[in-house]
Amino acid sequence: MYHIGILQLTQNLDDAVHGFKSGLSEQGLTAEFHYLNADGAAGDLSLLAGKLAEQKVDLIFACSTPAAQAAVGLPGNIPVVFTPVFDPVGVGLAATMDKPGGKTTGVAGMVPAAAKVAFIRELLPAAKTIGILYHSGDGNALLEVKNFKEAAENEFTLIDLPADKPEDLSILADRLPPELDALFLPIGRIIEENFASVAYYAEAANLPVITSHAPNVPLGALGALVANHFELGRACAVKAAQILAGTKPGDIPVGIADNPEIQLNAFAAANLGVMLPQSLLAKAREIYE
Repeated sequence: MYHIGILQLTQNLDDAVHGFKSGLSEQGLTAEFHYLNADGAAGDLSLLAGKLAEQKVDLIFACSTPAAQAAVGLPGNIPVVFTPVFDPVGVGLAATMDKPGGKTTGVAGMVPAAAKVAFIRELLPAAKTIGILYHSGDGNALLEVKNFKEAAENEFTLIDLPADKPEDLSILADRLPPELDALFLPIGRIIEENFASVAYYAEAANLPVITSHAPNVPLGALGALVANHFELGRACAVKAAQILAGTKPGDIPVGIADNPEIQLNAFAAANLGVMLPQSLLAKAREIYE
């Protein structure tokens, strides 16, 4: 029996843990799990990672970028499998996606920007001008903004709406250009944690919101194209099995979120007067009423 540590930043990543455990069972592996959750306190992750190391775990499954960084920062050679890290190369967890090197591998959680652009075009076929509301101090948000701009260059007119702190959202009503057809929200903690404010001002302006954070959809966003965390966890289990069988983690390519799921909010659509396309309704994983 293997001893596997699970290091988690928040409860929002529970599905990845469930998928990981399910995937290990599918691989025919049994394990005793040592589970630690920082409940959102990223500063506690290094201490928690150290506690897992004290348990002599064979491997650490790290959920989130800061959790993975804390696990990789441990002395010694405990292998680390991560998800849903948006930019493994940019944050130093992998030398390249094909050959990460070191003691880590995993599955990235960023949905390709071109897929999101196509999703917005299918959801809002008449949209011309999109506002990008993002946390200007979040590296993941900046990367997604860059990728989205490149993918949408010939599809939409884009207007930047950066926010540095939660207080910036309180003046959002005065910053929303009248020509906007929708808001796009890249990943980013300040936007995610203060989504109620965003939803309030967007509703007042009758603006559809497309989000990169799945929990925003039942809270009022019109839709999202997001990675399925359960499937990310399952894919990580395959890599963990390879490592436990003797393959070096640094030789195992980092995977990507290649089967994103559609989430839609039918109630928000009705309030906005948006007709949800049957093509998306037929493919949607979740439709919130």
